[in-house]
Amino acid sequence: MSSAQQPAGPADQAGQPGVPAQGRTAGPGGVRAKPDVYRSTAAPIVWWVWVAFALANLIDLAVQGRDHFAAEVAAVLILITGVAYVTAFRPRVLADDSGITIRNPLRDHHVPWGCVQDVGLRDSLEVRCTPQDGEQRGKTLYAWAVHSSRRGRVKAEARARRSAKSSRQPPPSYARLPAEAQAALTRTDSENIAKTLGERASRARAAGAAGGRRTARWDLPAIAALVLPALLLLVVSLV
Repeated sequence: MSSAQQPAGPADQAGQPGVPAQGRTAGPGGVRAKPDVYRSTAAPIVWWVWVAFALANLIDLAVQGRDHFAAEVAAVLILITGVAYVTAFRPRVLADDSGITIRNPLRDHHVPWGCVQDVGLRDSLEVRCTPQDGEQRGKTLYAWAVHSSRRGRVKAEARARRSAKSSRQPPPSYARLPAEAQAALTRTDSENIAKTLGERASRARAAGAAGGRRTARWDLPAIAALVLPALLLLVVSLV
């Protein structure tokens, strides 16, 4: 999946790639604002393209396929659709006033801001949490939805070097950008996301965010999206 993330940037960081708006406590009428969403921009495209392909084939099989082979192909299409759902459409990182929620393919993690020690990036986004329940060291959670490929990091480093060389005589359009926006252009979207979340966690702790407890749960619909099609394929194959 691509490392490009969505959606738009906050007012004080407008124009920075991969930096979504900071959540508000409440909107008009006291309605709580929606959380900021971080995910691959390519993932939902892959999902909907596959859904269209699978649906077209399933309709064709329903109209023309009347044999056992057609049933097996239909079961395989449904199974692949379940895999695409849990690996491409479902994963995302949510940030709101309460903390960070990491939706991985089958499992969700929620970390209150007061529990966030640090946010970093290696091959994927890493949220390092404070110890709890007598742990010697805090747990590190990994986000499937925000990853950083070696190729992307190399490109970002090349952009940074080019930016440093041209800093003496920058293009007029580049020179008009705020310093933070100029720095953001030399980083990958995943790096911008890690930086944004890390800064938000720091602000929350400085504002006195309570520690709370990190929580985790299995997502039953995601598990069902894999298990049920697999069972269907097994039954069809054995009949």
